[in-house]
Amino acid sequence: MKISLKRAREVLRFRRPVRAVAVFFGLTLFLWALPASGQDWVTAESFVIMDAKTGKILLSLNPHKLLPPASTIKIMTAMYVREKLNLDDRVPVSPYAASAPPSKIGIKPGEIYTVKELLYALLLASANDGARALAERVSGSEDAFARELTQKVREWGAYRTRLATANGLTADGQYSSAEDLALLFRRFINDPVLTEIMKTRYYEIRGDRELRNHDRFLFTTPLALGGKTGYTRASKHTYVGRFSNGTNEIIVSMMGSSKKWADLRTLIEKGFELSGTPIAKLEPKEEGLWFARKAKASPLKKGRHKRRASKATQAKVVAGSAISAPTKLVIKRKTKGGS
Repeated sequence: MKISLKRAREVLRFRRPVRAVAVFFGLTLFLWALPASGQDWVTAESFVIMDAKTGKILLSLNPHKLLPPASTIKIMTAMYVREKLNLDDRVPVSPYAASAPPSKIGIKPGEIYTVKELLYALLLASANDGARALAERVSGSEDAFARELTQKVREWGAYRTRLATANGLTADGQYSSAEDLALLFRRFINDPVLTEIMKTRYYEIRGDRELRNHDRFLFTTPLALGGKTGYTRASKHTYVGRFSNGTNEIIVSMMGSSKKWADLRTLIEKGFELSGTPIAKLEPKEEGLWFARKAKASPLKKGRHKRRASKATQAKVVAGSAISAPTKLVIKRKTKGGS
């Protein structure tokens, strides 16, 4: 059948917009099907989920971004102290150490503690005063300690970390990355003494001072094997810790989070999903509370505190990824710094 040139032009003019519309909708469907980025389902600026046994990174967001690490620095301080001192060595408290701002355990000038006692204070209660006392005992001053530890962590393979303090309080030129934190924590868990301290919920010093671990996951789920929290206004919430579901172990490091416990729960669940052993899915049922489907195989338990969250936040997390955890979100948000 013959078609005139005029008719052919009319057909082409009609088909071009149709083809453009088809391409547009096809591209839209393709992009909709892609996995959501980390920023769609967590508030953290940076995170790494690592296989604890192999060191393989399962998922990350801005893993090399340089950010203030806050009190996660204390895992580095603890490792360096372990290299330099014995657990029974005595540590005198100077006025400078005692004057550290919170978090602190209230040690006083002239008091003497053992390295072991201050390591518990450091890793459970996030004691800034204890960190200073240990730093002075190792290097003579906190400044000297920070310089030495910066060099040491580079020997350990953390090339994007620079320290200016022993405790992580905000300081110019102090930074780390989520990848460095995960890498360093993988080294940390090779020390059985530090691992035992890290997973301890309570510890009593001299019969009159009880320390409580700041890692609240230790009180709410047997998945948790211990981790270090951190917070300053500059850093927001930071964290690095280890979790096991009985089959696989993962390390989660996170920096720059506005919703620490919600973000961590999401990352933990995502980590086990990627490791091939997912846990039960979490669902929002009503405003302010997180509920989960009942799952016989679920290892998570209900905690003692509730966390408020908006419907928008819940929907955002659920839309971004399949989330798994069989309990309410159970932690109150912390507002003070230095944790």
